[in-house]
Amino acid sequence: MSKRLIKLLPLAAALVSGLAGASTRAELPSVIVKYGDLNLGTKAGIATLHSRLRTAAAQVCSPLNSRVLGLREQYEICVSDAVKESVEAVGNSNLSNFHRYGGRAGFVASN
Repeated sequence: MSKRLIKLLPLAAALVSGLAGASTRAELPSVIVKYGDLNLGTKAGIATLHSRLRTAAAQVCSPLNSRVLGLREQYEICVSDAVKESVEAVGNSNLSNFHRYGGRAGFVASN
């Protein structure tokens, strides 16, 4: 995956769109998150990217966003899974630690 783009494709979104089963990931709702303008060697850059990923996940999972209790839980799981998958796809240890520890983790300098 490019270090400048990440495509969110949460599996939970397949349930919303009725594409579960024989569908391909290309048919699922997706959002491309650009981050080439960010310095992932700084805490501010990492925090901004994490926020963008969370916003994109909320957008992709929005069909589940409801006041209906069961759907609300599915929405939260969808967002959580989408953010987790996208953080892993970026493959940056600072972003992974930020996500894992909620921004309270130590920060590793990069070259």
